[in-house]
Amino acid sequence: MIDPEMLLALVMQRAVRVDRGIVYRRYARFRADRWYGGIATADVVGCNLRCGMCWAWRSTSYQLARGEWLSPGDVAERLGRIARSRGFGQVRISGGEPLIAAQHALRVADLLGKYTFILETNGTLVDSKLARELSSRPNIVVRVSIKGATPEEFERITLSPRQYFYRQLDALRHLIESGMKPCADVYPAAMLGFSTDKSARELKRALEAVDPRLPECIDVEYVILYPHVVRLLRARGLRPTRAVSPGGVPAFMV
Repeated sequence: MIDPEMLLALVMQRAVRVDRGIVYRRYARFRADRWYGGIATADVVGCNLRCGMCWAWRSTSYQLARGEWLSPGDVAERLGRIARSRGFGQVRISGGEPLIAAQHALRVADLLGKYTFILETNGTLVDSKLARELSSRPNIVVRVSIKGATPEEFERITLSPRQYFYRQLDALRHLIESGMKPCADVYPAAMLGFSTDKSARELKRALEAVDPRLPECIDVEYVILYPHVVRLLRARGLRPTRAVSPGGVPAFMV
């Protein structure tokens, strides 16, 4: 079993620093990406979960000491440059958990106020106070990526205690209670690559209990079988029920 609080402390120690009141984080790369119809992306180092199908495990999410130290201003400048050059209206921080040292990501969003900032988070760090800070920024859209459809699937995927599954649902609840509109300002993504039809229905019922609108806007995620992801899956003893090739074609592990 892996303790998310221990991982959080390690990221804070090795991949976050504060200098004269400015929060710095490590970043591995910046890129123009095709997701969301085109988006400027910054890949941040460090995460408080260890998902067994993570595409970024080699480069960022499992890492603690690689990449360059950047301030929110540095990140905003680079993302803005990519967005302007490509005509994108959206920016994001990906590759790791952006809400570790949340003031860093919030400041990036503030500096890029003319763009939609898509905040991809696993939700485990969103309490009512942070939810209010996120909801106060009209350019932020929060995508809560739920790992598995049930607490048992969450534990198998992340190797973290299953009670953290409920923190993801609580994150959605906090964000909606803070004033974010379901399916517009905040929505659930769901890794169903290890789920059965029955467990997927259980997730829909759990989301409906948070807000009846949420089951209508689930962004379903399947496992993408990049070669390095397949290696990780095999090392963890995971076999997906739903997977796609890097080209998006339905596929299965062999």
